[in-house]
Amino acid sequence: MNNDKDILSKLTNGILTEPMDIGTKEYEDFKLLIRSKVAETPKAERVKISLLGLKYQMEDYLRFNSNPIPVGNFIKKFIKLIEIKQIDFANYLEIRPSNLSKILNGERRLSIELALILEKLSNIDAELWLRIQNQNEIHSIQISNPKRMNKYRLKELIK
Repeated sequence: MNNDKDILSKLTNGILTEPMDIGTKEYEDFKLLIRSKVAETPKAERVKISLLGLKYQMEDYLRFNSNPIPVGNFIKKFIKLIEIKQIDFANYLEIRPSNLSKILNGERRLSIELALILEKLSNIDAELWLRIQNQNEIHSIQISNPKRMNKYRLKELIK
């Protein structure tokens, strides 16, 4: 790639397959080009794209991550992506800021109603928000008391 126009034409055509070494002038120019394109994108579109990225992070977490990440962390990311203060978000939801804080910090469960509101705002299914919470709770119970869970056997129940 010889110049920015060549990079831009390949970028707008969706074809950018030539390898590029990190740390080169070409790479730095490409980063500047991407940043300029992002800066030209309207805020609503940037938020929409970022929320799609958040959805993929949440789905990947459910599929691949064994270390629990509280659902509140994903809600915090959502709040950050839409560029709103937590207190303003709580007020918008018509809940006390302290209650929102407890949800974000894992001291309170995410309610089905709030999951539905998050779905409406983020276009991320309420079920996905709740599956993260449920998976974490299941993991926590399995880890905290494995003996209790292992004592239950259908064979013993149906003697």
